[in-house]
Amino acid sequence: MAASICSSFNNDMVIDILARLPVKTLLRFKSVSKPLLSLITNPKFISSHLHQSTKNSSLVFHFSHNEFPVAMLYYTEPTTLHAVHIPSSMKDYSFKPRIHIKGSCGGLLYMELFFGCCVFHYGLWNPATRQFKKIEEPQQCINLLSEGFCHSSKINDYKLVRTGYFLYPATRRTRYDRRRVDSVVRALVFSWKKDSWRTVEDGALLGGSFSDPVTVKGDLYWKVSGERNYLANEDLVLAFDSSNDVFRRIELPGLINQSNPSYTTTITEFKGSLGLFVFLEYSSNSGFDFWVLNESRSGGNIRCCWTRFLTVGTLSKIGRPISAWRCKIILKNLMGENSFFLYDPISREIIDVPILSDDVYEYVETLASVDGTK
Repeated sequence: MAASICSSFNNDMVIDILARLPVKTLLRFKSVSKPLLSLITNPKFISSHLHQSTKNSSLVFHFSHNEFPVAMLYYTEPTTLHAVHIPSSMKDYSFKPRIHIKGSCGGLLYMELFFGCCVFHYGLWNPATRQFKKIEEPQQCINLLSEGFCHSSKINDYKLVRTGYFLYPATRRTRYDRRRVDSVVRALVFSWKKDSWRTVEDGALLGGSFSDPVTVKGDLYWKVSGERNYLANEDLVLAFDSSNDVFRRIELPGLINQSNPSYTTTITEFKGSLGLFVFLEYSSNSGFDFWVLNESRSGGNIRCCWTRFLTVGTLSKIGRPISAWRCKIILKNLMGENSFFLYDPISREIIDVPILSDDVYEYVETLASVDGTK
């Protein structure tokens, strides 16, 4: 049986079928034969499998639970929680780790682990393969402004991005002094492929108050506000091109920065584009506008244009939109403690979901190793 399958590996149809299988099933095939092992570990096949997996994304989040601190929510079962197995490689100490997921992209999770009261480290985790790897911290200390995790399919690399003000030691023998802070915002970028950090200087970098990052087609986006963005306190979006390590600024729709200051905005990924929720922070209803960013490239320039995509009126529940998930919108219920619901703008159906954290991330399975391309 295995021989007959292996003899058909040149058949694109067979490879396409294998690329649609769950990671757990494919891992069992690795011990069947050398041709199967070669196929499943091939970077092109891993990319094809990841492309298929993006069509079946789930939600992942962490919460306060001693035995099962991470859970997933499947699109086909939005009312049922599924506990995620924590690999033994995370438990390097006698303490059970407190897990804080800080990013999800391309099937890998970027996370912060706390052991006891003062020991912690950062790492990459593949829940599908149960692999975990600690990320070595950069030598340069930074007064952190923002952080994000992304995956570029163009160059097949996962990247961790940190922006902020560099700190310098008072003398060669002393530790970093938070009073000696650089006045220029710089970025530290970690490459999964190279397993190393590099410094990026870019005129588009800026200070301010950063939102949680959003990943769209492998690039990172943050909404930035505050006095230190040097733009008359108007909110804007900072984008990071993960293929070229280049930053750029994007203005929000003009009417938003000129409108009532009580309006609040939240960015999200929506069908391969950047989306923007606009809503009243202290309102007696859940109505909101939803905008979508259209980006077109012409030569070396990127043209950005916002379009109002959807307007949602009063809902039967009062909620604040936090993100889009496939064709539905996740809202935090403002009338219940730490509860959430899904809203379908087409059918107008509302479903209560057992999400237990504001930090909710979209997740897809992947065969990619946490050890890079080694």
